[in-house]
Amino acid sequence: MYLKLLPAAIAIVLTGVAADSMAADAKAKSGHKFRGSVEAQYRTNTNIGVAPSSGSGFDYADLADFEDDEDESAETDDEEEDEDDGDGFDDVLDVDPDEDEVEEDDGVDEDGDGIDDLIDPNADNVVDKEDRYTAKIGLNHKYQFAGGGMSWSNGVKLANDRHADRSDLDKLNYAVTSGFEFAPKGSKHSFKPSLSYVTLQKDSNKFVSTFVVSLGYGFDVSKKLALGVTYNYQDKDVTSPDSPDARIDTLALTAEYKATKEDIIKIKYAPKVEDSTQTTRNSDAYGYEFTYTRKLPWDMTAGFGVKFDEVDNKNLTPRRIDDNWTYGFELDKTFNKSFSVGLGIESRDRTSNIPSKSASNESFYLQGTWKF
Repeated sequence: MYLKLLPAAIAIVLTGVAADSMAADAKAKSGHKFRGSVEAQYRTNTNIGVAPSSGSGFDYADLADFEDDEDESAETDDEEEDEDDGDGFDDVLDVDPDEDEVEEDDGVDEDGDGIDDLIDPNADNVVDKEDRYTAKIGLNHKYQFAGGGMSWSNGVKLANDRHADRSDLDKLNYAVTSGFEFAPKGSKHSFKPSLSYVTLQKDSNKFVSTFVVSLGYGFDVSKKLALGVTYNYQDKDVTSPDSPDARIDTLALTAEYKATKEDIIKIKYAPKVEDSTQTTRNSDAYGYEFTYTRKLPWDMTAGFGVKFDEVDNKNLTPRRIDDNWTYGFELDKTFNKSFSVGLGIESRDRTSNIPSKSASNESFYLQGTWKF
């Protein structure tokens, strides 16, 4: 369904971008920029069987997102060069190197009862209070073409998860991405096509890999409201002979609203369809996410988030439908442009039509990020 709409949508977007590009008074400049980041997180879990992955946290606003309009208009070209360009994975939804969506078919047994969690007919009666340690490193290269309307980005990201007692849950992930961004200076439109490769390794063996084609479009309605649409196509290859390959289509609609100079609201809706070579693993899913972030004194922010997602494993016998609610709160302190620390809590409840699969988890985490 989404594929049929893509040609028309792309044509409309490119037309708008081209028109704004002709009208924009962009300076001719080009050059290379390199960015990087190192992240570390310690997370406790009361039940690792329904714990969020280390990459699927809430999309809270950063301190830099609260810049005043007056400050933005007063920026010099040198200051613009210092803007955070991310790691290149911003529009590659659900395939952060350690996202649950990448590893869901690797046969992981998080409750420790010896059966793949998805098709486990037994109760998840083994409650494992497992702590998780996560380390990530990301590198990004960006080349700005002359004219300021187009850039080319390349990114690489590594993530390593370790657990206090369950070494069978340890994993290593890496991802590479490359893509262009069409965002003429002064234009309200931006267009980002990219190609990415993500892989998951456990016990030094590759369990699953996926190629992702991503098409992202952004529209700045005003200085306060920004809208976005992203389509992802994933071709997932699972190395285990007992696990299926799959194609996954994901569409995400996002909105970011700067209510005041101290308040930012973000909303996301994302439906996902997975078609597998094994019909028992076909699934339909959709999810909502809402976050509210408040700017505080002393370069601090406080964020509150709510997520809901439904996963319908429509061809399982018996058919399994899980509803997941996640609530989160995070307090973040930025010490300078390079270093920040966050402290947060998350509560996740899974309600299944199969009563034995319903469970909950409480998490506490401490994390630090260094950008260079």
